[in-house]
Amino acid sequence: MSILDIVVLIAFLAGMVGIGYWSSKRMTNSSEMFSAGGKSPWWMSGISAYMTMFSAGTFVVWGGVAYRLGVVAITVCMSMGVAALIAGYFFAGKWKESGATSAAEFVGEKYGRGVLQMYTWLGIVTRIIGVSVALYSVAVIVSPLLPVSPDNFFADDNGFFSVNWLIIIVGTVIILYTFLGGLWAVLLTDFTQFVVLMLSVCLILPMIYSLGGGSENIIANLPEGNLSFFNSSYTQIFIFGWILVHVFKVGGEWAFVQRHLCVESPKDARKASYLFGALYIITPVLWMLPPIIYSTINPDANPEQAYILSAQAALPIGMLGLVVSSMLAATASMASSELNVFSGALTTEFYGKRINPQANDEQMMRVGRLVTIMLGLLVIGISISIPYLGGAEKLIVSITSLFVGPMVMPTLWALFVGKVTKLHAYLTVVVTAGIGFLLQFVLSKIDWIAANMGVMNQAVGLLVPLAMLLVANSIMKMKKS
Repeated sequence: MSILDIVVLIAFLAGMVGIGYWSSKRMTNSSEMFSAGGKSPWWMSGISAYMTMFSAGTFVVWGGVAYRLGVVAITVCMSMGVAALIAGYFFAGKWKESGATSAAEFVGEKYGRGVLQMYTWLGIVTRIIGVSVALYSVAVIVSPLLPVSPDNFFADDNGFFSVNWLIIIVGTVIILYTFLGGLWAVLLTDFTQFVVLMLSVCLILPMIYSLGGGSENIIANLPEGNLSFFNSSYTQIFIFGWILVHVFKVGGEWAFVQRHLCVESPKDARKASYLFGALYIITPVLWMLPPIIYSTINPDANPEQAYILSAQAALPIGMLGLVVSSMLAATASMASSELNVFSGALTTEFYGKRINPQANDEQMMRVGRLVTIMLGLLVIGISISIPYLGGAEKLIVSITSLFVGPMVMPTLWALFVGKVTKLHAYLTVVVTAGIGFLLQFVLSKIDWIAANMGVMNQAVGLLVPLAMLLVANSIMKMKKS
């Protein structure tokens, strides 16, 4: 990266903190801090939800899939947009109609404090780990782009900017603007990050297309099968399951529920989700084509670095800083959303209702900011520790994926059908986790299951909690009869 690229990157990070400071001036109570006072414009909520789905994994993981397997990566990413449209139709307006100010409040009212505590701590563990891995991933990608002299305080052993220092710097910026401006800062920075992201990907595509020699040359040099919408790893069945998983994720995961609740009306909630879905159907073409084209230019690259390498190959001086900023923006958006959601849950549901029910708005905001700092420092600590965990983070993330269904379905069931008992809510999580454990460590030794582990994880994560809730509902009806 050139000096101009670094200046662009520093200006971006400073801008995020500046937005947080500006947002703090309009934040007068805890409702403003955690739900924007229910006054967010629907388009801002929709763009924020779109950015919340992003992380470094969008470029690293799916960019790597695009480099190796081609167009199927676009199919996988577009399916998340389809899921957002479905979730918007069924769930977004319903959440706003519930009258709740947060998903945590709704769970507490329906199932009590015990179930709320289980969901809160499970959510914190699973999402904080996910955010930590994303922060670590983007630092690993950016580090080789920042050479420094070996005797520099920030240098690693190879003469590049240290991954750990990048984690600390980016993590601190995320904590600062979330701490200062609450959800308003998250929404405003998400919009700014969206503009930066779209500008960077729109710049890369025509330049890498020209570098690839045009359509005929690119298609002629693509490996066989890389123009297919599906393949043996990502089959039609997998994509169908992927859509279902993300319908429940967007419909019930707390960070997305917050976007349904921060607008003024159920109609606005649906419109926000439709915008999110439409963007996620259209824009994957823009993100995924550069690594696909780059595979025809340099077939021996590291797939996980394909996106940033395509940018480095195609862009002039100064523009690479914009692309790196967009990757940081994607991770920052996801991280700030999760920090705000769980600091809100801990502040309002535990401190405000259990520890100090008489707390005023000033006290709630002070505690909320303190909790945001503590969770942010936890993310930074876990991110720095990831290399010392060996391959543990991959195992943790794969097990975490099993909890989307059991953590979300009882809440959505209460939203639509009626609550089940506390026991059934507990059992939904415990039984799904138990079967998921057997799948990962026992049944995975069966060749067919090992070969279809992605679909099997989806089946367990969706069908087991759904079956548990259907049985629970039938038992409750029988008892009433």
